Amino acid sequence: IFMYPKNKETSTARNKRIFKEILIYTIIILTAVASATLIRIFILEPFIIPTPSMEPKLKVGDKVLINKLAYKFGTVKRGDIVAFHSPMEEKDLVKRIIAVEGDEITLTSEGEIFINGEKIIENYLPADQNISYINQTIVVGENEVFVMGDNRNNSFDSRFFGTISEDDIFGKFVLIYWPPSRW
Repeated sequence: IFMYPKNKETSTARNKRIFKEILIYTIIILTAVASATLIRIFILEPFIIPTPSMEPKLKVGDKVLINKLAYKFGTVKRGDIVAFHSPMEEKDLVKRIIAVEGDEITLTSEGEIFINGEKIIENYLPADQNISYINQTIVVGENEVFVMGDNRNNSFDSRFFGTISEDDIFGKFVLIYWPPSRW
């Protein structure tokens, strides 16, 4: 009868092997948690749309990603959708930048917007929305932006709280990640 030799691994060697394996898994898990935390703090922040002010582009409850590095290495531009700390409330908001530093923005009772004397075309607005503004002209100050929601009749924005500081902007909208039907 042929017999296989018994495994001569001692219990001490086996314990060392198990300890090494546990240590490797622990390091992998800690690295993953640290990486996810650093990404969340410095690069991408998940955000839930709290109000219908950006409909139809962004709906209440949409879960989106905000790029926190966008304005660390770039500048704000008209048309960007940004997340910022509200100057009037304790919550963060998401709105579209309509005018930037140095722009003169004029809102008319006919629902038109002029930037530096030129009427702007806003293809992202709902076609069936009847918009009218209070006639006003505002010059956007240094390091400030004028923001508005796309759902103009249901948006608390710069028309009410004024321009916001670029320092209050903490990121730029990247994409909707939930629900999948909105990708």
